[in-house]
Order: sequence, then structure tokens, then C-alpha cells
Amino acid sequence: MRQPQLRTRLALWFSASVLIILAPFLTWIGLMQGQTTQSLLDHHLGEDLEVASEFLVERQGGIQWRSDAAADLGYDAGSNRWVEVYALNGRGLFFRGLPSQPAIRNSLAPPTAKDDGFRSFRTPAGAYVRALTRRQRVGTTDVWVRVVRTEDGLRADLRRLTVTFGLLVPLAVLIASLAGYIISGRMLSPLARMTRRARAISADRLSDRLPVGKSGDELDSMAEVFNQTFARLEASFGRLRQFTADVSHQLRTPLTAIRSVGEVGLSEPRDAAAYQEIIGSMLEEADRLARVVDTLLTLSRWESGRVQPAHERVDLAAVAREVAAQLLVLAEERGVEVDVSGLSVSMPIMADPVMLRQAIINVVDNAIKFTRPGTRVTLFAVVAEGTQQLGIDDSGPGIPVAERDRVLERFYRIAGTGDDQQVGSGLGLAIVQWAVSANRGTLTLTASPSGGARVVMAFPRA
Repeated sequence: MRQPQLRTRLALWFSASVLIILAPFLTWIGLMQGQTTQSLLDHHLGEDLEVASEFLVERQGGIQWRSDAAADLGYDAGSNRWVEVYALNGRGLFFRGLPSQPAIRNSLAPPTAKDDGFRSFRTPAGAYVRALTRRQRVGTTDVWVRVVRTEDGLRADLRRLTVTFGLLVPLAVLIASLAGYIISGRMLSPLARMTRRARAISADRLSDRLPVGKSGDELDSMAEVFNQTFARLEASFGRLRQFTADVSHQLRTPLTAIRSVGEVGLSEPRDAAAYQEIIGSMLEEADRLARVVDTLLTLSRWESGRVQPAHERVDLAAVAREVAAQLLVLAEERGVEVDVSGLSVSMPIMADPVMLRQAIINVVDNAIKFTRPGTRVTLFAVVAEGTQQLGIDDSGPGIPVAERDRVLERFYRIAGTGDDQQVGSGLGLAIVQWAVSANRGTLTLTASPSGGARVVMAFPRA
């Protein structure tokens, strides 16, 4: 079942709140009004009993009223109030007011001991009355004296009050509903504008943004959050498009080379040595293509979360010395010396050994490739409080300050001269950055004393 719109629900909640507030309040007012009126009526009945006690006398062998007038000072008997006097055995002795009529007098039940005090009852004629009954002595006779007042005025007042409240509550709820609907509409109008604008934003229009008001309220904050989300999506889509283009370029280059070499090899008959050279070139390009694919798969596994870092206690200096020994053959081919004399200390950290080794291999491999022959690559420990830092200096062309952040992006390579600048796929430092971050470390690129690049990897001390 489809729920009503938010605007309608807010109006209904507003009306329900008004009803919840008004209903107990008006009920309390009605009860208090009824109790107050009844207390006032009981007070008047007490006064009537005092007057009756003064005017009732024993005379000529019976109970009579002191005055023969129908209206006395302080007491006016009539249809709204009267006095009844009964013997203790229930025989009627005196009646003043409406019960003086025999038909009405005969319809009234005489009081008993249980009737002593205040009591409301309905007469046989259908009238609601309230009576005060007391046992008193008139002259030498003990009698029951009952003073009565009608409750018609009280009940009429309560009926009018009930009718008034019965009309007031629905009217108040209706007004509250209309007011809530109008107010919620005005309050939700910015949300409606944002909804219309959001519907128009697609993958091709991620540069569009939601309107943000100047009030600084929750809706403006929500619009700002959505705009920040769209900005991140736009940046992600931009990186995705750039990544797709870079991957296409990186894969196209070796595939084109393989195709070109193969077409040259098939263009004319050749001897076995020439075919071996052609096949060797094709294998080199295939190996380059395989390295790019393997590197992309490694990054994809790491970033997808399927591979979580297995933090173990490792010696950063020992891992760096092992990597240097592993790449010593490559350094000798390039005529480069690798100096690890600065790693004689122990550098315990908590890190994933596989990720850590891959990060150091990539940095040292880059340093060897870009260092000028006859110079050296230096690995050293940096003394710092609370961290273990591994520094790697090379004697290459260095990294310009403006490009030190960009070289950490995938496939980004610094444009320069020399064939060495074109070596690699531009993914090595991206892997280094991810591996260091995944192990709670930081990566810093600066210049080495020889003018080359300095890479510093810092990890929390174990």
C-alpha cells in the first residue's frame, strides 16, 4: 500500500498533535466545570437546609413553616427547589414548594438512613434533582428534613459546554490540518526543487548541482552533502574515463607492436635467426603486456577489499636489505651501486609483508631505472619519534614539485627526454601509495641531495 506524501503525513501528524493536546485539556475543563457547579449547588443546598431549620416549627401538633408567605427572605420555594419533612417512620409531615401538590408528593420516596447527605436522583416525572437529607429535631420531634434543588441548569450548562467543545475540536483539527498542509508545503518546497534538479542530473550532467539556499538549515545542509557527493561522483567518473583511456593506450601499445612485428615477419621469407629475433621481440611485448595486466589485477584486488592487509611484526630494514639484494643484478646491468649501509638498525613495524615488499621493490626498481650509470641508489633509515621511516635516494632527474602528487596516479608519467622516461607503465608508484596507506603509513616525495628523487615511507613504530 502506497503511503501518502510527506506533506500530507506532516499535516496529519500536526492535526493529531492538536487533537492529542486539545482532547485531554477540554475534557479536564468539562470535568472541572461540572465539579465546580456541583460544589456550588451543594453549597446552596447547605444554605437551604440552614434556612429550613430556622423556619420549621412545631405548632398545633404538627410541623409547619414559620411564615405563611410562599416567598420568604432567603428562601423562595418553587419548581426549582423545595423542602420535605418526614417522620422517622417515613410518614410525610410537611412539604413546601412543588411537593405540596399531592400527585408529586405521592411520587417521592421518603428518605431513609442511607439517604443521609447529598444525593442526586431522577424524579418519576423525569427531572434530575440533587438533595441534601439530614436528621434534625423540630421542637420535640425528630424528623428527616430534605431540601432539594433541580439539576436542570447544571446539566444544561454541561450540554452547552459539550456541544461547544464538540464543535470546537473538529474545527480546530481542520484548521490545524490546513495550516499544517500549507506550512509543510512551504517548508518542503526547497526539497521539491532539489528533487526536480536531481532527476535532471545524469552521468552526462554530473557537473550540475542542487540549489542551496542561504538559510543554513537542514535542507541546505542536505543539498550541500548531495553536491559534495555529485562532485565526488564527477571526479570518480573522470578518473574512470581517464583510467579507461590509459588502460586502452597501455594495452594498445604492446598489441600494436606484436602485430607490427608479426606482419613484418610474414612480409617475406626469412632465415631461422631472423624468425627467432622476431619471436623474441613479440615475447618481450607480450611480457610487457602481461606485467601491465598483472599490476592492474593486483591493484584491483587490493582496492576491492577482497585482500585485507595481514598485519605482522616485520623488520622494515631487513625487508629493504632483502629487496636490495634481489635487485642487485638489475643494478649491476645499469652500472648503478646500491648502498644499504644506512640500514644497520632494527626497524620493527606492523605491516603486511607481501604489500610492504612490493612497495619497496617498486621504489627501488624505479630508483635503479632512473639513476645515471656510475652513481648510486641509497637506502637509509630516518630517525623520527613514534615512526619507522625508510628513505630511498636516487641520482636521476628528480620529480618536479608540481608533479609530485600526480606521479602517484595510475598511468601518469612525467614527460621528459630520454628513453628511460618511457620505461614502465606508470603504475608502480600507484601501488606503492596504496600499499603504504593500507598499512597505516605515509609516503613522501622530495628531492635527494644529488638532485634526484627521495622517497620516504613512514610507518607507526611497532
